[in-house]
Amino acid sequence: MQLSRRHFIPVAAVIVGAAVLLNVSSAPADPARPYQVLQAPPPPPGPIEVVEFFWYSCPHCHEFEPALRDWAARHRRDIVLRRVPVGMRPQQLPQQRMFYVMEALGMGEDADRELFRQIHEAGKPLDTQAALATFAAGAGVTPQRFNAAWQSPGVQRRVDEATRLHQAMHVTMVPTVVIGGRYVTSPAMLSATMPMWGQTVAGSHEATVKMMDTLLHRARQDSKAGGTGHERTARSD
Repeated sequence: MQLSRRHFIPVAAVIVGAAVLLNVSSAPADPARPYQVLQAPPPPPGPIEVVEFFWYSCPHCHEFEPALRDWAARHRRDIVLRRVPVGMRPQQLPQQRMFYVMEALGMGEDADRELFRQIHEAGKPLDTQAALATFAAGAGVTPQRFNAAWQSPGVQRRVDEATRLHQAMHVTMVPTVVIGGRYVTSPAMLSATMPMWGQTVAGSHEATVKMMDTLLHRARQDSKAGGTGHERTARSD
């Protein structure tokens, strides 16, 4: 696996990719099927890109993170995991920007996990620029460095790319996982197809990673065929 919490993709490549993806559409949603299919080109040869769309204040994202990391570690040889913060609503924008500020400052995965921990375990909202500056100061980042990164054109470009990407991939909820640029699934999709009685978070996550295995296999097939795999039906068994 190539883990892209710190995986940098050339800006030009991201912009071109987003421009292409803006032309994709999704197959009609089927409430009985725990995934959707984007009508997009097959993945290129090589490691399959897996994109997780998330929001730091989302409790479901926090709960799903360990399962996602374990799944990514299991497939570390042939995937690239890319995490993309969403900014679908105004209250999400500061934390979306913070993801790229931390990246620009080289704060590392420990800071990423600590931000999740403080929000969901310590009960700190951390949803304003001032609160996030205080969080960064706790990790040894001076206000000057934080403000410079927050206002930098590079961070703004990354924020804009993230927004274009979640719009292009028709992401409406978090966490959402897109595999190979065309297969979309999420714990919420899996939960909707499972019996309500006795349903648990752990069970939903287990079902989700099994579906991700299925969709990853399908994306590999599409990549090898270079063709119309999105027209076939992925199986969950």
